[in-house]
Amino acid sequence: MQVPNILEVIYAPQKAFKKMAEHPTVIAPTIVIILYLVANVGYAYVSASKVYVEQMVPNGASQDGWTQNATLWTSSAQISESGDVVNGSNYLNAQYYGNVSIAFTATSSNQISMGLENIGTVNCSNPDGYDKLSFRVKWTSPINKPANISIQLFSTTSSDFSRILVDDFANSTYDTWNNETISLDSEGWASNGTNADWGNINGLGLQFTWIESSNITVLIDGVFFHGPSLSGLEVYGTGYLLNVAFAGAMQFVITWVILAGLIYFMSKSFGGKTVWKVMLVIIGTTLITTVLLAVVNAIATTTVSSVSYPFELTTGFRGETAADAAYNKIVDQTALVDVIGRYAWIAIQIWTVVLCSVVVRVLAVFSWTKSFLIGAAAYVIDLIIGSFLFGI
Repeated sequence: MQVPNILEVIYAPQKAFKKMAEHPTVIAPTIVIILYLVANVGYAYVSASKVYVEQMVPNGASQDGWTQNATLWTSSAQISESGDVVNGSNYLNAQYYGNVSIAFTATSSNQISMGLENIGTVNCSNPDGYDKLSFRVKWTSPINKPANISIQLFSTTSSDFSRILVDDFANSTYDTWNNETISLDSEGWASNGTNADWGNINGLGLQFTWIESSNITVLIDGVFFHGPSLSGLEVYGTGYLLNVAFAGAMQFVITWVILAGLIYFMSKSFGGKTVWKVMLVIIGTTLITTVLLAVVNAIATTTVSSVSYPFELTTGFRGETAADAAYNKIVDQTALVDVIGRYAWIAIQIWTVVLCSVVVRVLAVFSWTKSFLIGAAAYVIDLIIGSFLFGI
């Protein structure tokens, strides 16, 4: 008998609430909670299956770990960790880039080299391995651009792949963080040694050469291997959906109890004769609107093609052409869903306020004006509390 009453909340709330007031039972709000969890997990599943995130090593859990610790590097030059400076920053200020870079300095020299070893094994072979390497480099001395730049990727003892990077640095500039992204296991690489294997990359080396000797300072930050893009479901698995279900249940119950409590005490303060159990049961059913919101969002999301989040966005680095282009593409792809979600959210809030007002009208027997004021005030306060508790 509870299912018809819940459905009536949508199209005949006053009739439904009167029936529930006569025979209050927790079955009705329990059904709403179950529907809410199913709808939200379904929405999360659809969303996660649409979003693809580029994988990387390091994975960001320890930020860009290879350029946070100078002891990981070797060089004939002086090595240090470089942080804030007076007129700017000697590190990249973005989500995954930490708060230092690695600085290499040499005196009266025309060449500086550095090596990163013991990074583990990175599979860079086609077609499923990490297919790009990116790093940020800035030289603050000398002013002139390096005449020659080369890179080595170490595979096994005495075996490596090497490449000249002069063309890659064609647009690089002095005292600026230059983004270098290089394709791996591709043309342009020379194999040195019989055991060089793209499936077993365990270190890298960089060398910068100038025409004339001078004092040299080169900073390196954000060294990452770029891998294949995986969906949110592949990355986080079923644990993500379980977390969504648990968080959803907590949010629903807390919102429900606070909203019911606010309406109950406001009604009491104005002389309404309401019963707490009845109020709690009926307010729980008014939240059927949140189920409808999740369903609308899930349906809207199914219309979106796969959305790819490249490395530049997942690391929080913006302002470059590639990052801005990727961001703009995502905005275009999700524009319709965002509009639907925004207006659906507004409609659901108004609808819920109306249902709360009907509850006050039925249980406290107030005028429609007073009922609406109590319902609206209680729901707005509930939203404010929810924004602090859940960040919504």
